[in-house]
Amino acid sequence: MLEAVIFDMDGVIMDSEPIHYETEFEILKRFGVKDYPFEEHAQYVGMRTWDLWAGNIAKYSLDATAEALTIEGDEAYINALREKDFDPITGLADLLDRIKASGTKMIVASSASRENIKLVLDKFAITQYFEGYVSSQDVKKTKPNPDIFLLAAKTLGVNPENCVVIEDAKHGVQAAISAGMKCIGYGNLNSGNQDLSKAHVIIDSHNNIDLELLEKLTIEKTLI
Repeated sequence: MLEAVIFDMDGVIMDSEPIHYETEFEILKRFGVKDYPFEEHAQYVGMRTWDLWAGNIAKYSLDATAEALTIEGDEAYINALREKDFDPITGLADLLDRIKASGTKMIVASSASRENIKLVLDKFAITQYFEGYVSSQDVKKTKPNPDIFLLAAKTLGVNPENCVVIEDAKHGVQAAISAGMKCIGYGNLNSGNQDLSKAHVIIDSHNNIDLELLEKLTIEKTLI
């Protein structure tokens, strides 16, 4: 029985990973890093910004703390969101309309900060579709740990096994599966080479998601 659809944000609602990458590289250049392949960023997609900076500090021997670079990186990213025009992922608006019309609850569960999530939802004028949102600031352990998705289900008052998660990242898919939820893997090319093989269904467009698929996922006991 389908009770709720849980949306990741970066790479599912907004094609944001290239923006994250650009702001990160600008910071790294200040430390003398001249080569920062996108795949270095992509391995942290779905995780906290803190995890990314902790990894980069170790890899590039940066004289800084993960806390300081997280704050700087988040500020640079949020400024970029405010200053530039961006569009939601193609097909998102129609997908939200289809789910809303069915009476199914929706919520955002993202490793981004609450400020970041609110900014994106407001920018695209889609806040009204969701019952709320949960962020990495609301849990002690983030993706691939399932806590953020379990908190989303608890917030909605629904059973985790009756939830479908839409994710674009390996870590997010793992978190959804560990939470006992069904997962649709969205193959977003701008999210890097993500292993979505554990998702119950993999799609390359939001237009491929309909109510029949969502309902079937919560009934099926095996992979479709």
